[in-house]
Amino acid sequence: MDQTEQDREIPFLLHIKELRKRLIISLIAVLIGFVFSYIYADKIFNFLFIPLKSVLPEGSKNLYFTGIAEPFFLFLKLAFISGIFIASPVILYQLWLFIRPGLYEKEKKFTILFVSFGTLFFIGGALFGYFIIFPNVFRFFLGFSSSFMSPIITINEYFSLAVSLLLIFGFLFELPLVMCFLIILDILPIDFFKKNRRYAVVTIIIFAAIVTPTTDALTLILLSIPLIFLYELGIIFSILYKKLA
Repeated sequence: MDQTEQDREIPFLLHIKELRKRLIISLIAVLIGFVFSYIYADKIFNFLFIPLKSVLPEGSKNLYFTGIAEPFFLFLKLAFISGIFIASPVILYQLWLFIRPGLYEKEKKFTILFVSFGTLFFIGGALFGYFIIFPNVFRFFLGFSSSFMSPIITINEYFSLAVSLLLIFGFLFELPLVMCFLIILDILPIDFFKKNRRYAVVTIIIFAAIVTPTTDALTLILLSIPLIFLYELGIIFSILYKKLA
């Protein structure tokens, strides 16, 4: 190996070590959140169950499990997912620290804003799904019940659906930050997002139709409108960044 190859290898190894450090800190934060969440796992699951319970038929407001150890493993998974939500500020901060060396000095001062808004959007997206989308989705699916078909919903089935939706909405609401990153890193200019508003609206509606498990127009509209608003918010944030940077 010649000197040039060695010089290239050293920065690569430094990046790997830095990434490992950030991952370890993030995992420790998730572990702490996991321990805290497991203590209150039953209360967290009861809270998660409320949107479904509110639309279940009278006399059928229970979930079921088919394996003797199923509730135990369910609480472990629930505590892990909850731990991710609790540790999300730490995870976002570690992500920022990892990419920070590649930014200009003027861009590094946005650390607090990145972590704050990243956490706010992620938690806000999950809460939007919980309070707004969940009741409509569950009401839609349970609408297929009849005099000869009654729902028997297992805890794992409900957990998988609910957590998947929470994570999807949490990540979807990070749209403004993703747009800002693309602009900060000079991957796409602000004008690209301004000129393609109409295409963005169509894309958002199509994407909303794909990620929502129902086919009703109400759920589609309820998800599309916030995402269109977040798209515009991403443009506003990017303009403010350019003025402040």
